[in-house]
Amino acid sequence: MVEDEFLIRFMLADSLRELGYQVLEAVDGDEGFDTLRSEQSVDLIVTDVRMPGAIDGMELTRRSKSLAPARPVIVCSADLLRSESYPADEFLTKPYMFDALAGLIARLIGDPWQTTSQTHSA
Repeated sequence: MVEDEFLIRFMLADSLRELGYQVLEAVDGDEGFDTLRSEQSVDLIVTDVRMPGAIDGMELTRRSKSLAPARPVIVCSADLLRSESYPADEFLTKPYMFDALAGLIARLIGDPWQTTSQTHSA
């Protein structure tokens, strides 16, 4: 979860944890990219677009796709159109309902309560 607004990041991450997902949080694209290059397993990225730092959400999306083309990315923005969100896999216009985000995540990586050999991290 890459979001510079603390309350939004906190509420979304907490709600996803309540659903059973493991959530890594980043305050901006720079920290998000550091996480992608680390030893952490990341199955999916949810990112805002406009954030402070050298890497915005779209650049983070491009870098994620260069590292792991199959890793899904959901871009969330009030300032962007869906047609401008490539190469993201999904796009949500802010503001959005949490259920819409949870539904996209479940569709892209599966429900966290499914019995699998893999733990899903969003």
